[in-house]
Amino acid sequence: MFAIAAPTGSTRPVTVDIGPPGAPAAGEVLCRTLELGVCGTDREILLSAKPWTPEGEDKLILGHECLARIEAVGASVTGFQAGDLVVPVVRRPLAGQTRRADLLPFGAFVERGIVREHGFSQPLWLDQPEHLFRVPADIVDLAVLTEPLTCAEKACNEALLLSRARLGDDAWTAAKPPRVLVTGMGPIGFAGVLAAVARGWPVTMIGRDEPDTFRAQLDQRLGGEYLPLDDHELKQGDIENNGYDLFLECTGSEAVLITGANLVRSCGVIVWLGSNRMPHPTTHNIQKMIREGLLRNHIHVGSVNAAPRDFHDALAHLSLLAKNRRAELAALITARVSPDKALWHYEHREPQGIKTVVMYS
Repeated sequence: MFAIAAPTGSTRPVTVDIGPPGAPAAGEVLCRTLELGVCGTDREILLSAKPWTPEGEDKLILGHECLARIEAVGASVTGFQAGDLVVPVVRRPLAGQTRRADLLPFGAFVERGIVREHGFSQPLWLDQPEHLFRVPADIVDLAVLTEPLTCAEKACNEALLLSRARLGDDAWTAAKPPRVLVTGMGPIGFAGVLAAVARGWPVTMIGRDEPDTFRAQLDQRLGGEYLPLDDHELKQGDIENNGYDLFLECTGSEAVLITGANLVRSCGVIVWLGSNRMPHPTTHNIQKMIREGLLRNHIHVGSVNAAPRDFHDALAHLSLLAKNRRAELAALITARVSPDKALWHYEHREPQGIKTVVMYS
């Protein structure tokens, strides 16, 4: 049984031969990976050459975006049965933690395929049912997009809570939805567009592509507006009328963050969804962002992982969007490869590529 792993001391992915898991014990389920998303996080883990491996091991089995089928259930498991299709939660709190898992500090959790616990590129794996969400039949072909979408769902949900806490329950309603800005044209950037469109929030993506490229056109087919990064300028006096209420920053670039933050009007929320695992110092006018944020009462929020609420929303919104935009959602998966052809995609991005999916079934 082969899995894709990040070895300590190397930036190259490897395939490793591992033994199959045993039968599920009481309270466990045995799952089979059917589809696996390749993520920028996987590439960052590899580039660091320092994966957070399980204790005593020198490799981390990758894979955290997964569609799986339950093969067998252990005694006392209820609510699931063999044959059910599921998506797994990535982060799991360590014993004794009471805070919501996605809000825990580093060191208080494990994340399958990312932090201290092996991921889902192994064909068979054991899990607990509380970490699984059942996939509706109408979105089986899109369900591998669930986990990346949960990240944007969390950003929208947290921003909505903060805005209504400050501005009242009539803020960001269907009658007066927030204007959303998304930076970045990777999977999380497109997830931001989906989360906004599903809520009926007008959304603009800005990126480095020309307007006639595949990704820019797909953004518009999904219901967003697209602007090249060079064409984003608003005059200072136009911010309150034409600026944005919610800014989802998905690149991890300080320059892009500062550019986008300057387009956010008063009482707006800026959510950081992108970062560099190994930050390097640069020189940018952070003071300008501080000054504008102070004068406009901005909130800056760091957001990672997702709560159960966000998994429910991601699955529901995929079902909603699939009614009229199934072909566009499917187009987000720009490459489907077999496990033996997957390693190249853990080191490279295809031009105009968005999401690569490894097909196990």
